[in-house]
Amino acid sequence: MIMLRLFFIVSICLVMSYGQNITIRKSSDRSNSVQTYKPVNSTIKIAIISSPKVIGKYSQSLYNVALATLLSRKNQHFEVKRYDVPDESVDSLSTILNEVRHDEMDAVLAPLTSTGAKNIIALNTTLPIFIPTVHKRDLPDAPENFTFGGIDYVAQIEALLPYMGDSIAIFYDSSAVGTQLNSSTEEVFLAHKSEKKRVASYPVDLKGDNIITHLSKPSKFNKTSIILHIPVVKSALLTAHMTFTGVKEKNILSTQINIDPTLLTLTQYNDRKNMILANSLIEFPSAIYESNALMNNDITTDWIQYSTSVGIDYLISALTNTHREYTMRLINSQVIYPVELLRAKEFGFEPITSR
Repeated sequence: MIMLRLFFIVSICLVMSYGQNITIRKSSDRSNSVQTYKPVNSTIKIAIISSPKVIGKYSQSLYNVALATLLSRKNQHFEVKRYDVPDESVDSLSTILNEVRHDEMDAVLAPLTSTGAKNIIALNTTLPIFIPTVHKRDLPDAPENFTFGGIDYVAQIEALLPYMGDSIAIFYDSSAVGTQLNSSTEEVFLAHKSEKKRVASYPVDLKGDNIITHLSKPSKFNKTSIILHIPVVKSALLTAHMTFTGVKEKNILSTQINIDPTLLTLTQYNDRKNMILANSLIEFPSAIYESNALMNNDITTDWIQYSTSVGIDYLISALTNTHREYTMRLINSQVIYPVELLRAKEFGFEPITSR
């Protein structure tokens, strides 16, 4: 650890010796043409727009990821400025975009919800904007200056399809995202499986109090594929109760939502031995990975932090006409993530296949 810290300090000194201009500022709550190219030695000015009230801790952690990713490009001059908004309303976003334009920022990273993304699109800005939290599928008519980095949950569900039995039970978070994942799973399953198919869906409340009620008749889940679209703590509660009540499921399947080291500490191995998870966090350019690791950012399992680093890398490339560190394709202004399947083993996650 000491050697890592020394390496970080030396790296910063080297960056300063090359004359890199790093300006870190934060703006509180209070049309330029699109720039697609800037000379490599000019200062890149990137704004980060988010609402701490909406995304909570991510407001700061995504700023840290953006900073670390920019620092990994040691030959670039940059300025990164955080703009906080009280909410994601049209009025709040309009006000902050006016400030962004006044500050002559070159591009925007905007970790917004689907509602916030829809609102910022409605403002008809021409600034290049990368939204790391939303998939283009949700906003197919977005203009060309918007690029999306949201994980493709439908692709992950399709990757899990061969492992689904003829009967599935979907446990989903009763949020907008959870409800959408439930609908997508039903649609994919019913479109591809045989005639002998059965689907049952179970909404899980905020605290997970109704999990025990849902599992009150354990035998009806025997030989069934259990699909988890719930956060890791609720998944741990559910799988533990399945073990306790003697459920003999076919398997337990989940998407990116449960790729989390916490799953391994909150569950016993017997609870997760039949679990298969879809993962899209696969590519880690060495410079970006090391810079984020030194700042204690988690781009290896936290998909929002990961997509933020992908977005910053993309914006740097677009603004300077230089190569991207990440090699994932962009199609129709959406980052195309690969999908691999993992087993939740005794001491970690182990790949079983990929596509």
